[in-house]
Amino acid sequence: MGFPSEPMYALPMSYTCRECGQGYEVTDTERAFQKEMGVPAPRSCPACRLMRRMNERNARKLYWRTCDATSKRILSQYHSDHTFPVYSPEAWWGDTWDGLDYGQDIDFGKPFFPQFQALKNRVPHQARFVIGSTMENSEYTNCAGFMKNCYLCFEADYNEDCEYSNRIYHCKDMVDCSNCYESEVCYESVDCVAGNRLFYSQDCQNCSESLFLKNCIGCSDCIGCINQRQKKYMILNEQLTKEEYEKRASSLELNTVEGREAFRKQCTAFFLTQPQKAVQAERNENCVGDHLFDSKNSTDCLDCKDLEDCMHCAKVAMGVKACVDYTSWGDKAERLYQCAACGNNAFNLMFCTTCTTNNSDLAYCDGCTGCGNCFGCVGLKKKQNCILNRQYTKKHYEELVPQLIHVMRKHGEYGEFFPKDVCPYGYNETIAMEYFPLTKAEAVKRGYKWRDEREEKPDVPKVIPAAQLPSAVTDVPDDVLNWAITSEETGRPFRITKQELLFYRANDIPLPRFHPEERHEQRLLLRPPRKLWERNCAKCGKNIPSTYAPERPEIMFCEECYLAAVY
Repeated sequence: MGFPSEPMYALPMSYTCRECGQGYEVTDTERAFQKEMGVPAPRSCPACRLMRRMNERNARKLYWRTCDATSKRILSQYHSDHTFPVYSPEAWWGDTWDGLDYGQDIDFGKPFFPQFQALKNRVPHQARFVIGSTMENSEYTNCAGFMKNCYLCFEADYNEDCEYSNRIYHCKDMVDCSNCYESEVCYESVDCVAGNRLFYSQDCQNCSESLFLKNCIGCSDCIGCINQRQKKYMILNEQLTKEEYEKRASSLELNTVEGREAFRKQCTAFFLTQPQKAVQAERNENCVGDHLFDSKNSTDCLDCKDLEDCMHCAKVAMGVKACVDYTSWGDKAERLYQCAACGNNAFNLMFCTTCTTNNSDLAYCDGCTGCGNCFGCVGLKKKQNCILNRQYTKKHYEELVPQLIHVMRKHGEYGEFFPKDVCPYGYNETIAMEYFPLTKAEAVKRGYKWRDEREEKPDVPKVIPAAQLPSAVTDVPDDVLNWAITSEETGRPFRITKQELLFYRANDIPLPRFHPEERHEQRLLLRPPRKLWERNCAKCGKNIPSTYAPERPEIMFCEECYLAAVY
C-alpha cells in the first residue's frame, strides 16, 4: 500500500487515550491502512502504544541462568525466576525440539489473550535474541545479528570488533557509541554516519580524524566544531593553518582526563551560542520526524533510516516500507502494524513481537521465524497455517481465523497489542525506560511489571576507585585487566577487557571513569527527548516541530534558516 503523499494529516478523527487520558487523532491515511489490514482504530495514543511496544525489548539486561535444554550456564535476557523454559541460542535454533509439540486447541468460549499466555508460558524462549549462526565470538550481545568479536553490544547488526555500543550497524572498532552507521574506529560518538577515527562527536556525517564535533559534515582534522561543512584544521570553528592546528591541539592535552573534561565543558558552552537544527533529518522527502534519514512519505518517525510510507515508527532501519506503529529492527520489512522487535524480510505482520527472518502473514505471534499464515503462535520455525501452535490444513486455517477474530472482537481484544501482563519483562529492563523514564511506582500504576536489581560484586584481587586511575592510558599497566574499577558517580564496579584496553592504547584515550551502563545513560542524555514540540525558529519566527522543548536554552533554527547560516 502506498500512502497518499498529500495531505499528511487529512481529516483527523479525535479520540481519548484509554491509558493516559490525552486526546489523539487518527488521520485518513492511518484509517486507510487500518481498513486494508482489517483492524479497528487503536484505543491508545501513539505515545502509549510506543511505550507498550518498547516494553517488549529487553536489549541490555543479561542474567546468568541454566539452559533448560542442555543444563549449561548461559547468559539470558530472562531472569532465572521466569517459569517458562529458556534455551541457549544454539539449542533454540537447533532441531532437537519442535514448537508444534506445545500446540493447543482454540477455546472459542474464552478470551484469546489468556490462551495465548498459557501457550507462551510452556514454549521454550531464546535466551538471547540473536540470529542463529550469524554470531562469532559475540556471546555478550543481545538483539543482534551478523556480529564478530563484539562485547556488550545491543540492538546491533553487521558489526565487528565493537564494545559497549547500541544501535550500531555495519561498523567496526567502535567503543561506547550509539546510533551509528557505517563507521570505523569511533569512541563516545552518537548519531554519526560514515565516521572514521571520530571521537566524542554527535550528529556528524562523513567526518574523520576529529574530536568533539557536532552537526558537521565532511570535516577532518577538526576539534570542538559545530555546523561546519567540508572543513579542515579548525578548532572551536576557528580556521587555522596545519601548523597552528597541530600546535594548539597538542596544548589541549586531550589524551588526559583533565584536558579532555576541561575541553568538553568549553565545547558545551560554545555550542549553546550557535544555532541548532530543529530536528535531525537528512535526504528526506515529505517526512516529519527526528533522526530520520533517507526516507520518503513518513511521519512521526524517530530514530529511523530508509523508510517509505511509514507512520509512528521508532528505531527501525534498512529498507522499511508501508509500516505503522512499528518499533525496533527493520532490515527489509514491509506492511507491519503494531509490531515490536520483528524484522529481516518480514511481510504483512500484525501485533507481533520478537519474530525474526522470513516471516509473512502473521498475527499475534511471538518468537517465530520463517513462518507464514500463523495466528497466536509462539516459537515456531518454518511452519504454515498454525493457530496456537497447532497445525491445520490451509482450508481449515482460513475457516478458523475469522471465528477466532470474532471471539477476540467480542472480548475487546482484536486490534490491540498484547496486554502488559503478557510481557515477561520488568519495565525498567526494557528500552521503554530510555524513551519514557518512569519510577517504579509510576510504572506499576500504569500496569507494567518491575524488576528490582542487585549489583553483584566482582571476584578480583584488586579494586580501585576510578579517581585513582592514571590520567593517560600510556601510564596504565597491563595488570588493569585483573582489577575492578569503581565508578566515580555511583561506585558500581566494572572491568576493562583486553580488546578494550588495546583500543584505548591505539587511540590514546584515557580509561573510562564510569560504569558501562552509566556511560550509556550519559550518551542518552546528549540526545533531545524522543518527542516533538511546536517551537518558533529563532531567526524567522516560523512555527515548526522540534525536539527542543520551548523552555530549552538552545538557539533553534528551522531548516531553511539553518542551511542559510551554515552554507
